[in-house]
Amino acid sequence: LVSTEVLGVVYVRLTLLHATIQFLSREPRRKVCLTKHSEDQWPSLSSLLWLSVPWSAVLGTLLTLVWVFLLERPDLPLYTTGCAVFGLSAVLQMTAEPPHIYLVNHQHIRAPIVVELVASLSQTAVILVVAHLASSLTPFITGMLVYSVLYIAVYWAMYHVKSRGSEDRIRSPYEMCRISPNHISLTISFFVQSVLKQILTMGEEYVMTFFSVISFAQQGVFSTVSKLAAIVVRVGFKHIEDSYYVFFAQMLHRGLPRQNQNADAVVTCRETLGNLLRFNALFGIVVTIYGISYARVALLVYGGRSLADSEGPLLLLWHCPYIAVCGINGISECYYFATMSQVEVERYNWKLLPFSVCFLALSVCLSYVFGSVGFILANIGNMVIRICFSMRYICQYFGGLDVLQRAVPSVPQLALIAICGGTCLLTKVVFDLTHDSMLGHLCHIIIGGLSFIFLLRMLWECEDASFKTFMKSLSPVVLKSKAE
Repeated sequence: LVSTEVLGVVYVRLTLLHATIQFLSREPRRKVCLTKHSEDQWPSLSSLLWLSVPWSAVLGTLLTLVWVFLLERPDLPLYTTGCAVFGLSAVLQMTAEPPHIYLVNHQHIRAPIVVELVASLSQTAVILVVAHLASSLTPFITGMLVYSVLYIAVYWAMYHVKSRGSEDRIRSPYEMCRISPNHISLTISFFVQSVLKQILTMGEEYVMTFFSVISFAQQGVFSTVSKLAAIVVRVGFKHIEDSYYVFFAQMLHRGLPRQNQNADAVVTCRETLGNLLRFNALFGIVVTIYGISYARVALLVYGGRSLADSEGPLLLLWHCPYIAVCGINGISECYYFATMSQVEVERYNWKLLPFSVCFLALSVCLSYVFGSVGFILANIGNMVIRICFSMRYICQYFGGLDVLQRAVPSVPQLALIAICGGTCLLTKVVFDLTHDSMLGHLCHIIIGGLSFIFLLRMLWECEDASFKTFMKSLSPVVLKSKAE
């Protein structure tokens, strides 16, 4: 229904515009507002939140003009309209920031998951319906409008339900007061950090957009595979990171050394961080091992034979180790950003600046040598170096390697993963050589499913009581009781 060129324009060019406006408008303020504060600071924080709307409008206008007039223009109708709609949607979504912060600060951790699920599923349904009625960018423009309306409406509806009968409510934008200088300076520091982090996180999209190293059609294949891989990151890792950022930020005081913190809180955070890193490490290794055997089958189911016979399986194969390092990096940076002082934030920003430039240069060079795979290789290297930064801070904070040792899977677990992964790889080779048909793929999937269930059971049996208790308390409901 949709050409790969259109997918490249939507999922790289237009999505990058939306993501850049949204991330730079909300990320710095979220980090400031979700840190532990006294009650008398909330009027200042509320005013800071509402300022994200005019700020996003200015940023959105400037970036939309760049996307329309300065970048290479694709030969597609409604491109200018698409830029305007994606930019405007990012601005409108900032009006949902006050209820988001309210709900998360009051430990309604499931709220963002519900909002994202409702809005994303509705957007997908609209795109599929409109794609049968109109072509080019029309389905995606319509889907983005529906997503924005539902995103805002569901957030405010949940806020009104959860805050009913409570005296602690969101201040109106007409009740804005003077913003604390400390909040302003911390927001500026986090903004600089967000710019650099955005470059490092979405560096390949910026390289594709501004340097045109691969065609829009190739971008379409790359973005389709990336979107499939990103489901794991968005649905799994992202919400865990957001939930535990709040947990760490409210358990510990920002900028204070371990010795000056509540002793019980430090012990709880150390155990929680170690178990989180262990869970993400196991998850990432399992995804990587099974991805080797099932990358092509996944794309065959997801996008049909045309996608499965392209360079898509190779891209998805390399995305698997990228997902693994993303999980470790997300949790380690989550703790890092929740506890470091403003001075440490600024020092970190200076470290990221030259690294960001090197990363962009590496992305360009590797893309010329390895094509689309080069972007993934550059991202893996980027994540590994960021993990080293965060782990160094964590080891210094806790005064030892206990957290890192906790994160490493045991030898029996690694042996089990290797045996199950090897079994699936063997069946892949056999069925590819003898039964490259739907029946062969179905048998391969069944064998993989059975081995996966067996592996999960055995990994669980290999774990100690502390990890099992943590996994049973991973839900936001228990997180709420811990934070309280």
